[in-house]
Amino acid sequence: MEKVEIVNVQLKDNQELLDIGYKTFYDAFGPPVNSEENIQSYLKEKFTLETISKELKNPHSEFYFAKINNEIVGYIKLNSKDAQTEAVNGDAIEIERIYVVKEYQGKQIGQVLLDTSLEVAKQKKVDFIWLGVWDQNPGAIRFYKRNGFKIFDKHTFMLGTDMQTDMMMRLAL
Repeated sequence: MEKVEIVNVQLKDNQELLDIGYKTFYDAFGPPVNSEENIQSYLKEKFTLETISKELKNPHSEFYFAKINNEIVGYIKLNSKDAQTEAVNGDAIEIERIYVVKEYQGKQIGQVLLDTSLEVAKQKKVDFIWLGVWDQNPGAIRFYKRNGFKIFDKHTFMLGTDMQTDMMMRLAL
């Protein structure tokens, strides 16, 4: 595997973050998995320069790029405190997004990003790290289970007009 560099994303990187976020989300959840209409509705809401810039300015959210030879091949978004998408009991960090460019999937980039998330959580001395994963994504669920995560709840997630279920998974630290 080529060397993966992890880089903290800054506000000046907002267009690059928007581009990688849009591309990886569409590749993961676009047709035929979801309708074009629902995916476009979600992307128009969540993946705009204004929204991404606002997320980057939130002191309780952190983004990291995974780069190989200076090319962005994946990224993570970590949330703490009130930036988390769900209220959870205890001191925790949420992995809201962990995505890898399709051409780099299967090359351990996701593992490097997950390991980075765990390092950040341990540095912040939180009790656990958690995430939501679509219940129709068995490969991702298996990946997190292999890394010690356990399902502890579920929540709904709106993708356009489609109400979907995310399994909430956590790992005690």
